[in-house]
Amino acid sequence: MVEEENIEACRKAAKEDDEPKGLCYCFWGPIHWFKMLAVEMHWSFVFGVVSIYGINQGFGGALSRIGTEYYMKDVQKVQPSEAQVYSGITSIPWIIKPVWGLLTDVLPLMGYRRRPYLILSGKRRISKSSSSFIVYENLP
Repeated sequence: MVEEENIEACRKAAKEDDEPKGLCYCFWGPIHWFKMLAVEMHWSFVFGVVSIYGINQGFGGALSRIGTEYYMKDVQKVQPSEAQVYSGITSIPWIIKPVWGLLTDVLPLMGYRRRPYLILSGKRRISKSSSSFIVYENLP
């Protein structure tokens, strides 16, 4: 009985919070979404998904970092400062990813959000690939 009342209260709160309410919504919006998801799916499912996802991210990043650091230090004999530069360069795509997501969401092209950007980047990649074949073809 108490659980049903909690479910109804959460559903009512979710319906009231459907529209964004300014800058605070950036912080409270995901929390309300998690509450709604917990009501619909059950809190244990949400907790399990978040826990497994977090554990996988942590182990994956840690294991790859350990292997990369070992390879750079012991095999390639790279100085620590130079290794930091390399790891910074390789993390640039992950830094740009949120900016790219905001760009595609805020600036739609021809009424679409992501499709034109994917098509343009694909055409750009194909043109770069074909131009590299032309350069290699003219080598002696």
